[in-house]
Amino acid sequence: MGLASSENLQMMGQDPSGADWLTAFEAALYLRLFTRKGEPCVARLRNLVCQGRIPFYKPFGRLMFKRSELQKLIEITRQGNIYGNNEVLRRKRGA
Repeated sequence: MGLASSENLQMMGQDPSGADWLTAFEAALYLRLFTRKGEPCVARLRNLVCQGRIPFYKPFGRLMFKRSELQKLIEITRQGNIYGNNEVLRRKRGA
């Protein structure tokens, strides 16, 4: 079974210990960055870090990520609207 097994995918949820810190491997799982083989793509995560697109910490030379900051990153990139297309059309027409 590959690294993208159901056990690893469960790691994307809140872990039982309540730890908010993720390693690069865990962050790649959380953000669902996978290679074509279904393995977590840490290299892609590191590229995003180098581009300044993902907040990170580097204590003792090791990349660490806060789960809450990654969640905020996902939430601020939301696309679309909550009303649906019909509501937008009604607002434009003044109805």
